[in-house]
Amino acid sequence: MKKYFLIICIAFIPVSIQAQWSLGGKAGINWSTINYPWSKLGDHADYLSGFQGGIIATYQFNNYFDMQAELFYSARGYTDDEFYLTDESGAVISNTYTCRTHYLDIPVLVKFFPCNRLNVQFGPQLGIGLSLSDKWKGINNDYSIYRDSAVDFSLAFGLGYEFNFGVFVDARYTLGLTKTIREVVKGFQGRNISLAVGYRVYL
Repeated sequence: MKKYFLIICIAFIPVSIQAQWSLGGKAGINWSTINYPWSKLGDHADYLSGFQGGIIATYQFNNYFDMQAELFYSARGYTDDEFYLTDESGAVISNTYTCRTHYLDIPVLVKFFPCNRLNVQFGPQLGIGLSLSDKWKGINNDYSIYRDSAVDFSLAFGLGYEFNFGVFVDARYTLGLTKTIREVVKGFQGRNISLAVGYRVYL
């Protein structure tokens, strides 16, 4: 019995030795859009670029698995050049609508390393809506449609690469499961692609 207990303890030594915390930050760019509700199948929203940046905390279990939590600002939204604004006579005033949503995003990710330094990421993400601004091209804000961004829950999928001097690169796709605009009844789930570069310090 003592022999088996010793073997188990030895097996867990590499895990306990390698387990460690790291802290860092990252910044990058988003390309985001939304999924219109089924009632608007004849139209689609286009991608809108925006900035993201914040901090990360990672716990390394062993050579294969990390757990990473992040807190960062993200500028998302969408644009639509088939969404027409008309006057009382029916004449088109503008045909380009842009909606920008501002979020504090909190993803919690499991990172799996199938080979050295390359990782696959997956996990839930909570987005806390900070503000919303929308406008028509060439028109003032008197024609705004929406006022507030909603709390957004989504799933994040990604690939990353970590260099041995602390720098890392992430490419991520976020699939929104809930609406991103508070005033709408259904639809308007976010779709987001992001690229980010960061730096971490091991504690």
